Amino acid sequence: MIEVKNLKKSFDGNTILQNVNFTVNKGDSIAIIGGSGCGKSTLLRCLNLLTVPEEGEIIFDNQNILDKETDIDAYRQRVGMVFQHFNLFEHLNVLENMILVPIKVLKMDQAEAIQKAEKILDRVGMLNRKYRMPGALSGGQKQRVAIARALMMEPDVMLFDEPTSALDPNMVDEVESVIKDLIDNGMTAVIVTHEMRFAEKISNRTIFLAEQGIYEEGPSEQIFNSPKRELTKQFIYRARMYSSDLSKDTIDYYSLLSEIRGFAANYGFSEAQFGGLRSVFDEILMPLINLDYACTLQFVASETGDGHKLSMIFPDIKSDPLTMEVLDAIGLKLLKSYVKDVSSETNSDAQWEVSVII
Repeated sequence: MIEVKNLKKSFDGNTILQNVNFTVNKGDSIAIIGGSGCGKSTLLRCLNLLTVPEEGEIIFDNQNILDKETDIDAYRQRVGMVFQHFNLFEHLNVLENMILVPIKVLKMDQAEAIQKAEKILDRVGMLNRKYRMPGALSGGQKQRVAIARALMMEPDVMLFDEPTSALDPNMVDEVESVIKDLIDNGMTAVIVTHEMRFAEKISNRTIFLAEQGIYEEGPSEQIFNSPKRELTKQFIYRARMYSSDLSKDTIDYYSLLSEIRGFAANYGFSEAQFGGLRSVFDEILMPLINLDYACTLQFVASETGDGHKLSMIFPDIKSDPLTMEVLDAIGLKLLKSYVKDVSSETNSDAQWEVSVII
């Protein structure tokens, strides 16, 4: 459906993307991943001509859409786009947002547009809010309306630019579920996302951007579970890691627990495992933090939902942290009944590291 050939895009003389080549086939769901500033959103915007590349071709139905003769409005009707910040008209209610463009651009009869809009709103679970103003909706509800509005044009391909990045964590699932439903029902989609679990779950192919282009591309199962190239391996590993530098002056106990719990929930973190995590904090982390020892905390999520690893690195402790008198021996003994393993060792920088498998 879409073939990208030798695409190049620069800003102010700085090359962001070069020699980018890939194909979007009918029925594909392609995830585009990579670090901040690697060009993910730029590439997606090029596909919809919101950003125009200075070199290359974008072929859609055997026509190079970069040709000056291209009817861009007609092209965008067939290649829809959903943005991270919704872009709803705040002065119009949900139903009015839905029917405005079909009536004005497609010259659709108003009654027909309303009937179609109601059917699509029902599909995304928003029919009962069709008369609500955007300001009365949650972020997840706004994004579902934005998706529904794009569907009004019956696009052949849907482009999603970080569709969940502007949402609170508890609203992410509702939007991801709608997108997954569309894909499961045959929608061709290209999704830029920083949510690796979501990317792996909904895509059949994944493109990893690095070094100004496509660094590695392949089936999603291979990219996420056995990447071939080094930068891809490093990126996938970091994406499964929560990291924070902690000190007595900066730590917020409850916020830290909540953040790690929310992060790990994407990887099947159970209530029992959360209890183990809390026990680690109570018996090891907080007693040492309260003695004014700094800590670098790293939580690496397991893909299987079992065997998550929590590391606590203490740069200023000169002896085994687990033998310090401030720690309660009985508490440590109980802790070992909640987790799979607790150990300590000095790392390559001669810092003591406590590792816990939860």
